[in-house]
Amino acid sequence: MTSPNMQPFLRELKRFGKTLFLLSFLLVVCQRGLAQETREITLEKTLTTKLKYQCFVTTPKGYEDDTARDWPMILFLHGGGSPKPEELKNSMGWLTDLPAIVVVPICPPSEEGWQFQNWNWKMLGELVREIDKQYQVDPKMRSVIGFSMGGSGAWELPFHEPQLFSKSVVIAGLCHPWSLRHFPKIPVWDFVGEKDYMRKEQEETVSSARRFGVDVVQTTWKGADHGGIFKNAKSYQRMLDWLVTNEDLRREEVLE
Repeated sequence: MTSPNMQPFLRELKRFGKTLFLLSFLLVVCQRGLAQETREITLEKTLTTKLKYQCFVTTPKGYEDDTARDWPMILFLHGGGSPKPEELKNSMGWLTDLPAIVVVPICPPSEEGWQFQNWNWKMLGELVREIDKQYQVDPKMRSVIGFSMGGSGAWELPFHEPQLFSKSVVIAGLCHPWSLRHFPKIPVWDFVGEKDYMRKEQEETVSSARRFGVDVVQTTWKGADHGGIFKNAKSYQRMLDWLVTNEDLRREEVLE
């Protein structure tokens, strides 16, 4: 039998026990709510993309007459957008006048939108190999030259196809440092416009390339913007001569 003096104490003890139980329950619930949960999901889809590149191939004067001679090959990659075929074809005299086989593909628009348009490295590699089969190409004299989006391609393509090219000309192009880390041992001539809106990024690409041991020479044109640097570079005879000779004609300089 419980003493009357003990009853208040037992009631308080009972209430304390209920409170303690409730707090313990809430603590467990909160801990479960805060605990991180990791799940594994698997996504499997079959994505197929069919690519079609329209290309222009120009052979040099005397090509048909000398079936024993192998010629330099120049692959030109245009900038962003899809130029009209005839306009692009008719604007390539600055390259097609050289003693070389000139290959000019047109980058098709992306189905995902203009901001996703880019050169496909696998497709370009296959294109060069196909040109090798059909034309008298000197395998030691293949060059890639590009402007803007194509300039970035002239950085990236040799990384993806390290055995195909002997030199690269980059006009207003960028490249991710990871690609530069594994860039092949070929010379690069990079052209930058002093007033190009992406000059800083282009110069950072060259700096990264040099840190990774890439043999790159940069030429800067004073007063040239993004379009102006292309206009100046494509009329620079020293660069054009370099595309078709084994002599290193590159210069680290600032031109007026």
